[in-house]
Amino acid sequence: MSEQNQLRIGFIGAGAICRSRHLPGLAQLDGVEVVAVANRTRESGQNIAADFGIPDVLDSWQDLLARDDIDAVFIGTWPYMHRELSVAVLESGKHCFCQARMTMNLAEAKAMLDCATAHRDLVNMICPPPTRMPFEPFIKDVLAKGQLGQLTAVQLISVGSGNRDLESVHWRERAELSGKQVLAMGIYAETMHAILGPYVSLTAQTSIPLVEKAGVKIDVPQVVTLSGQLENGALCTEIHHGLAADKSTLKDQLTIWGMDGTLHYEFGDTIQMAAAGEPLQPVDVPADLQRGWCVEEDFVNAVRAARVGGAWHVSPDFAEGLLYMRKVEAVHESASTGRAVKPAEL
Repeated sequence: MSEQNQLRIGFIGAGAICRSRHLPGLAQLDGVEVVAVANRTRESGQNIAADFGIPDVLDSWQDLLARDDIDAVFIGTWPYMHRELSVAVLESGKHCFCQARMTMNLAEAKAMLDCATAHRDLVNMICPPPTRMPFEPFIKDVLAKGQLGQLTAVQLISVGSGNRDLESVHWRERAELSGKQVLAMGIYAETMHAILGPYVSLTAQTSIPLVEKAGVKIDVPQVVTLSGQLENGALCTEIHHGLAADKSTLKDQLTIWGMDGTLHYEFGDTIQMAAAGEPLQPVDVPADLQRGWCVEEDFVNAVRAARVGGAWHVSPDFAEGLLYMRKVEAVHESASTGRAVKPAEL
């Protein structure tokens, strides 16, 4: 492989998803070398370096960004660091991959996009949610061909029990680490935007039934309901619930109703469709309308294109991330004021 295509990568914060996805994914790509890692502690950095053959463990992210032999950086920290690190990575002249969720709040998201806009020659990418895989291409094809007819209504349900543990507090339940992110709402906001587009306006309510866990005050909502109208004209309702007591209602599903048919997707499992007047039936999705996990390859290909001045595209980039952060902000604003909010105006 030519020197132009060789890519040297550094990691800032190499946690669970970096171990399970990003580092193994990069290891499969020719001409890509992970050369340095900077974690919260030197010990954790040494552990990840030993497991994945990373030659250099650095004591700070500033040391990593100061190196001129690193072309791109993967940010794997919690959201509270994403704005500061993303801006620093881009300003150091390096391509930036930021782990989801995008950042703490809308103001930080705008700052990230402003910086990316000022550095158009550098790739900016946010890790896409796994809920977009593998059937996003198929669903978008169905909608583009008008197989459901005029869309009338959409329902998204995301119900789990992950917030019920009274003995521990996950970092996602701590606003000082995750900001305004709530449950899987951001994941599904990105998924909904990619498939159906954004809300014109929405109304939301939130609640925190468990106000304290393990001696820690909880200020991240554990239940969210919202409804509104999408830009495509359909009305939409969502339920995000992290406190389900049973095992029967745990589900993540999307239903799209149209005048000519219905599509029902059990995320990570099956798609069913029905024509008007017919029952739902499982769909055998063609292989050419499926797309699995290609996240690391997409980023690397974009960086290689950018290096030679070519056009590059990744999804989501910071501009797409800003769309979903507007929705997150709109949910909190509506819940606190009791009014409908237009995300695009935030």
